[in-house]
Amino acid sequence: MGENAGSELAIHSRASGKGGPERLGGKWRRAAGAVVYAAAWLPYLAVYVVVFLASGAPPGTALRGGIANVLPEAALGALVVRLPSRLPWPEGRRGRFLARQAGLAAAFSVASTAGKLLLIALDRARLAGGARAGPLDLRIVPWQLFVSFLVYLTLASVVYALANAERVRREAARAVRAEALRAQAELAALRAQLNPHFLLNTLHSVLGLVAREPTAAEAALERLGDLLHYALRVHRGRLDQVGFREEWDFVCSYLDLEKLRLGERLRVSLAADPEVFAGVVPPFCLQPLVENAVRHAVAPRAEGGCVTIEARRAGPDIRLEVRDDGPGRITSEVEEGGLGLRIVEERLAVLYRGQATFGAESPRDGGYRVRLSIPAHGLPED
Repeated sequence: MGENAGSELAIHSRASGKGGPERLGGKWRRAAGAVVYAAAWLPYLAVYVVVFLASGAPPGTALRGGIANVLPEAALGALVVRLPSRLPWPEGRRGRFLARQAGLAAAFSVASTAGKLLLIALDRARLAGGARAGPLDLRIVPWQLFVSFLVYLTLASVVYALANAERVRREAARAVRAEALRAQAELAALRAQLNPHFLLNTLHSVLGLVAREPTAAEAALERLGDLLHYALRVHRGRLDQVGFREEWDFVCSYLDLEKLRLGERLRVSLAADPEVFAGVVPPFCLQPLVENAVRHAVAPRAEGGCVTIEARRAGPDIRLEVRDDGPGRITSEVEEGGLGLRIVEERLAVLYRGQATFGAESPRDGGYRVRLSIPAHGLPED
């Protein structure tokens, strides 16, 4: 089963790709990020040192005073850098988000000011030796709170701006990828339906029906027209989603035409929860899976085979399954037919941003099974 092999190999290659080189690259990126982060605080430290020197402090005292004022904010700032992943910038109302940011800014100011006072006190105690160090001038506390507040606002603004820029870049890349995958899916579906062998076999079967069963021949031509109409409508409308009923009918039309060619060799079992038909799915998400089963598990075998298609509601998802009772043998040969399954898998990943799942396997008892799980947009809540 060449297409099965192509999908299986694609899955294994991605799983094995999470190995040493990628992990090592991640460590280098984190190390480089830490160096850049530390270097970004050096100008701020230099400002403090210059201020202390200008006030008459010795160079050593000026440097220690600068470190005492910068180190707490730099340490806490490492947590602020991670905020966009923990507290993302909201798309809609931002009142609660801004309130949380104000609270975090206040907490940052208090914690960093406390850290500064502690470091200054420790430095004064070290210089005093065994003697009692003089009391701290607490008049600096309001100023330090204000400075730390400004530092938080500046750092948070920078990291959120960078995060939003990265999000926009990813969205643009995702849109380009989705467009490319849509075109590939359309071409794959059109190629499947306009395949010369498919058309010739269908027309040959229809011609055989014209004389003896004209009504059946007319129904077959209508099915073929339905296939072409659906594919062209998706192409012209550049649709990323269609009603599941349309995709289901599309698959049924395809199977009816294949039955003209394969006759009793093609056995089909269809089962779908009625409520699933109210949902929406990407076009051509089901037909390539069915074509794969017919092409590799039914057509080559003299005894034919059975293709089972199920659509179920599973909580917030639509679960689709296509399985056959063929040999299910996985080989190392990747045929052109594997493109259909790979396109379905990649389109789900792009369109649903990781919320959809795709799995293909050859069970021990034989056959081949492909399962999809798609967010059930358009379905009523339980």
